[in-house]
Amino acid sequence: MVFLWAVIIALLQITVLRDANLLVALVVFAGLKKGPFAGLLAGGAIGILSGMFSSAPFMFILALYMVTGFVTGLARSRMFYRETVFTECAFSFTGVIFFYAAFFILTGTPQPFIFYTAFFSAALSPLVFRIAER
Repeated sequence: MVFLWAVIIALLQITVLRDANLLVALVVFAGLKKGPFAGLLAGGAIGILSGMFSSAPFMFILALYMVTGFVTGLARSRMFYRETVFTECAFSFTGVIFFYAAFFILTGTPQPFIFYTAFFSAALSPLVFRIAER
């Protein structure tokens, strides 16, 4: 089911929502709701999908999405928090920042408008979370 939502969100991201990285928000959702292993698997599925359309090396994008999902799942298992819209936005913002910071550290390629992308993704993440829960 996550892969179906990943395809739909990838098509939206390629065409309409170019300023948001909702695929990372979907990986964060899988890690938060299902745990580190599910975050790892969802990150792998989304990394494969994203790697097909990216100009970056395929395994690099795959690894970034998988690590983001796994780290988010670990954060869920180590922290106790109330599930609110604010915490969903905060985790999504942090996940996008983590993704692009790791991308910058490993490649040396700065990503312009990183905070704008993270903020926009975090603002849309509660909608993604509600749709993916169904």
